Amino acid sequence: MRHRPNTQTGFTLLEVIVALTITGFILGSLFSLVGGSKQLSWRSEESLIQATRVRAMTNFALLENEFAEVELILQDDSYQIRPLEILEDPERKTQASVHALQAYEIVNQESDEIIPGSRWVQLELPQ
Repeated sequence: MRHRPNTQTGFTLLEVIVALTITGFILGSLFSLVGGSKQLSWRSEESLIQATRVRAMTNFALLENEFAEVELILQDDSYQIRPLEILEDPERKTQASVHALQAYEIVNQESDEIIPGSRWVQLELPQ
């Protein structure tokens, strides 16, 4: 009587289940990484748009006095420029300046956001 060697010609059910489980964990982690990076890019895009709007309003606030005839062409009107008082002039030993520092605020009524700043304004001095 000859003894046949035990030859195996395939995977066992346990090996297939372990392989599927490992594949499932890897795919699940990849999907969560891709989903998280998409969410992060959407948040980054919103932050970039918000920062661009604030920057545009700040630039316009700085130019508003000298270029008053420039039309505000922003599509978003959620920010408003609110001029405040003229800041105190420093003591000078020279002639008076035709410029003064003025405080201003850029206000977003929707989010109660207030961005303070100061700008040079041209004064109307008597001749």
